[in-house]
Amino acid sequence: MQRVTSDTVARLRAIDALDTDLLEFLEERDRRLYNIVSMATRYRTILSEQVQLLRVGEDPERVRAALGRWQVTLRDIKKLAADL
Repeated sequence: MQRVTSDTVARLRAIDALDTDLLEFLEERDRRLYNIVSMATRYRTILSEQVQLLRVGEDPERVRAALGRWQVTLRDIKKLAADL
């Protein structure tokens, strides 16, 4: 039993030394994906709210204006996605 644990620890140490670059790369990609999902979720919430406003009779021009303010967010999502 002790030998199995010793072999596992030795392998983990070898992997740790070799994969620091891979780990950094994957962590960065994870952060970017989180940002994309976060922004997309915020935008989806706004869209949903605006759809509800249209259904209850809100002025379509006000809804368009509200959505227009989110064009920056859409560009950010596209930029982050392109960087992946």
